[in-house]
Amino acid sequence: MDKIKLGVLVGGTSIEREVSKKSCENLLANLDENKYDITVYHLPADGNTEWAKNIISNPPQIVLSALHGGNGENGSIQGFLHCLNIPYIGSKVLSSAICMNKAMAKTVMKANHIQVPDHVFVMRGVVFSQYEESIKLMGFPLIVKPNRGGSSIGVIVARNMEDIHYGIKNIMETYDDDVLIEKFIDGKEINCCVLQGENGPEAMAVLDVKKAGSVFVYDDKYHIDEYSSDITNLPDFMQDMIKSIAVKTFNVLQCKGYACVDMIVQEEQIYVIEVNTLPGLTSHSLIPKATKNLDFSFGEFLDKLINFELKK
Repeated sequence: MDKIKLGVLVGGTSIEREVSKKSCENLLANLDENKYDITVYHLPADGNTEWAKNIISNPPQIVLSALHGGNGENGSIQGFLHCLNIPYIGSKVLSSAICMNKAMAKTVMKANHIQVPDHVFVMRGVVFSQYEESIKLMGFPLIVKPNRGGSSIGVIVARNMEDIHYGIKNIMETYDDDVLIEKFIDGKEINCCVLQGENGPEAMAVLDVKKAGSVFVYDDKYHIDEYSSDITNLPDFMQDMIKSIAVKTFNVLQCKGYACVDMIVQEEQIYVIEVNTLPGLTSHSLIPKATKNLDFSFGEFLDKLINFELKK
């Protein structure tokens, strides 16, 4: 049987490129070389597009992206591959763009009766006084985060207006033009990944996320000593609700392939925080952990994704 020509994208200009490298390493360690003829396309930090010439001149049958954040996750790379008629695993252009824009994703979810935390969207160039009253009405503490950031980079917990001003200034100077400020939900952080298969999207294991501090931040997610995730001990009825919400969120945002839904459970209320259409695939990321509790390995998980996309 001929091997499938598989392209893997890694690197990119995003501040998450180091995470991308770790995801790529884990992918290569788990992809079966007897099934796949793998070409790795390295996207440099300086934005050089030589890789694009290579993929155009010798296109793979399908692409698996290990990119995270920035143009790798916001629909740009997805649009490029779409224009080349190269199949790729994961959410398509519109869904990728919406999910990367946290405020837009929350608007779509809220319109479809998915509970999200109260929030305020702050844009560069708009006088802060227009937002101030709405921010105060939410009450402290609040979470301040880049609207289009990933891996929780740049996120702070604000306990007063001084913190709010600092968070906005820091994000706009370093990470993003727009800022999302949302109500801090004091509860259990959980994650439920969704895998699309022949019978439709299916929720994977519900994981408790235990972090080092009050917010599940970048260092927690990608430094193994800082956090752990295990199958939740929530009651079965709560797990069923979480899985149902995860699948509904996946469908409402038109995700494809796979995605991870971050949520917080406060008593019996479930809040969706965000959806990651290209979640980390490092050896200790959430999806590889979730597959350990299923009847197939992470390598078999990748096989399912690839085969499902090629059958379309």
